[in-house]
Amino acid sequence: MRVRARLFAAIAALAAIVDTRPAMAASPSPDLARLERQVSLQLAHVRDRGPTDPAKRKQLFDASQFEQQGEAAIKAGDYKSAEDSLLKAQAILRQLPD
Repeated sequence: MRVRARLFAAIAALAAIVDTRPAMAASPSPDLARLERQVSLQLAHVRDRGPTDPAKRKQLFDASQFEQQGEAAIKAGDYKSAEDSLLKAQAILRQLPD
């Protein structure tokens, strides 16, 4: 009976280890996480300045939408789409003058 209990415990431990490996591999890359932080900070900075020109506000809205799409894609595990959306947001934010 003790052998069965040890065998069961060993199998359960192995299953737990195998179960966590895909979760670790499915995390976003450090570069993507850094890009997400940069875009969020740039967006917050532009929002704080509060552009009054309607064209600039439209650009800010578009950048905000891309940033939200990127965050949603990260949560869904679609890192390629997340990177594309965040890069689009970053490009828009860079066009807005300081």
